[in-house]
Amino acid sequence: MTGTRPTTGPRHAGDASQRGTALELGPVRMSVTHLVGPPSPVPGWPAQESRDRCRVALACDHPLTWGRGTHATPLRPGELMLWAARQAPDVGPEAGDRPARMIAWELPRHLLVVPDDALLDVVGRPLPTGGGPGALLARFVEGLAEQAQELTIRSAAWLGSAVVDLTVAFLTGVADVGSVRPLSSPQAALLHDVKTYIGEHLGDPDLSPGTIAMAHHISVRYLHHLFQQDKRTVGGYVRERRLEHCRAELTDPRFVTRTVGEIRARWGFRDAAVFCRAFKKAYGISPAECRAR
Repeated sequence: MTGTRPTTGPRHAGDASQRGTALELGPVRMSVTHLVGPPSPVPGWPAQESRDRCRVALACDHPLTWGRGTHATPLRPGELMLWAARQAPDVGPEAGDRPARMIAWELPRHLLVVPDDALLDVVGRPLPTGGGPGALLARFVEGLAEQAQELTIRSAAWLGSAVVDLTVAFLTGVADVGSVRPLSSPQAALLHDVKTYIGEHLGDPDLSPGTIAMAHHISVRYLHHLFQQDKRTVGGYVRERRLEHCRAELTDPRFVTRTVGEIRARWGFRDAAVFCRAFKKAYGISPAECRAR
C-alpha cells in the first residue's frame, strides 16, 4: 500500500490542465501538477481561502505566470509562492505552449508557527530558494515528488512532518521573524482546538477569555500564553475573526437584505459605536461605506 493517489485533472481548451500525482503526507497534502495553456484556476485546488490552512507552491523546471493581466507575477524555477487568496489562483506556464511542472503543498495553519503579521510580508510574492533552508526545502519536496510511488503510509507521515519543519525554517528566515519558539505538539493541538471553539461561538456576545478558558479546563493566564505565539491577544483574535465575517457579509450580495445592525449583532458585537470604530480601524472605512461599495 502506498501513500500516494494518482490523479488526472480535466483538460480545458485554453486553460491550465492538471495531470499528476496527489500525495497525503500525514498533515500535509501535496500535489505535483503539469500546467498547460494560459493562466487559469487549477482544477482540484480549493476554490475558497481557509484561514486554517496555508498553501505553498514551487515552480520546478520552467517559469510560471501567477495571476492574470496587470496582477500577473512571474515565478521562476526554484522560486516559492505562499498564497492566501479569496479564490483559487490563476497559474500557467510563462510560455503557454510549453508544459511546466509545479509542486504545491497545503498544511494546517496551527502547525506553521510563524506569526500572522510576519506571513503578511511574504504572501503573494516570489521567494527565492537559492541557499540555506530554502534550498533544502525545494530539493526535499522535489525528491518526494520523484519518489512518490515508493512512499508507504508510515513513512509518508514522517516525511510530512519534515515538510512542515522545513517550511517553518524557510519562512521564519525570509519573514525576518528572528527566533521563534515553537509550541509543543500538545500545545499546538490545544491552540487549534481553542481557535476552532472560538470560530464556532463568534456569535455569542458573552464569548471572552474567561469562558474560553473554562470550556477547555485551563486558566486564563495559560490561554494568553498559547496566543503569545501569534503575537496577539485572545480578545484581539476574537475581534479580528468577527470583523472578517462582518466584512464578508457586508460585501456579499446574498446578504443585501440584512442591515448593518443585524450583521453586527449576528457576529457578537453588542455596541454599534464600538463596532464602527473597530471596523474603521481595521479596514479604513466605516461599515456603511463598506456596504455602499
